[in-house]
Amino acid sequence: MKQVAVIIPFYKDSLSDYEKIALQQCRRILPTHDIIAVKPQSLNANPAAQYVEFTDVLSFDDSYFNGLAGYNSLMMSAGFYGRFADYEYILIYQMDAFVFKDELAYWCDEGYDYIGAPWITKTYHKSPPGLALLAVQRFFAKLTGSKSTKYLFENKVGNGGFSLRQVQRFHDLCISMKPTIDHYLSQSGHLYNEDVFWSFEPARQHQKFKVPDRDTALRFAFEVPLKSALNAPAAQLPFGCHDWDRYADFWRPIFKRYGYDI
Repeated sequence: MKQVAVIIPFYKDSLSDYEKIALQQCRRILPTHDIIAVKPQSLNANPAAQYVEFTDVLSFDDSYFNGLAGYNSLMMSAGFYGRFADYEYILIYQMDAFVFKDELAYWCDEGYDYIGAPWITKTYHKSPPGLALLAVQRFFAKLTGSKSTKYLFENKVGNGGFSLRQVQRFHDLCISMKPTIDHYLSQSGHLYNEDVFWSFEPARQHQKFKVPDRDTALRFAFEVPLKSALNAPAAQLPFGCHDWDRYADFWRPIFKRYGYDI
């Protein structure tokens, strides 16, 4: 059995400039690992072939690529993980991900079932009074038992767009937790996304499912940037990041150090 494969989902036959950057960096940093494209059955051309040398290209039913609901269904499908039974882990690398260094084997060796960027509150832009106000809001939310989704997600691990997944564990839970998965798939809204399921439901149902704490996961990936990362040397940056195009102003000087203008 191989240790890990990088999985890159594709939806269309063209790429944005930012998606090209994500692919170029994947090729630059992770060339020694198997990289597998996942695409709709009807998509014949692979627009990324000129940017990444793929080990394999796997096709799935078009319905899985028809919006977020389809993608959620794919990521909670035993059939999806069954296609990667030759690997212990897969790294989901959406095209809004970026990898800073090759720590993939290290994170596999840590033995977690799931790692993704933690959901944290955006603070790098806040002044000291703004940070103080946020602390007060958190205190009163805790005091009153607020169930606001703003605080429900805070520090949870984590986002699925750049995430490491233990293949056999995910496959088995897709089968044993199918009633809960079916409930999620019958709902709409971000509270029922596939990464929310993996971040909350196995623990809620007392399943064996090893996930790191927030601080450990922050060494794996950021989604919301941290102020401390702005001037950090490369050695102190995480393995990767996700949704960086949403925070392009923050990441611009860091990406410049890697040779990319965004």
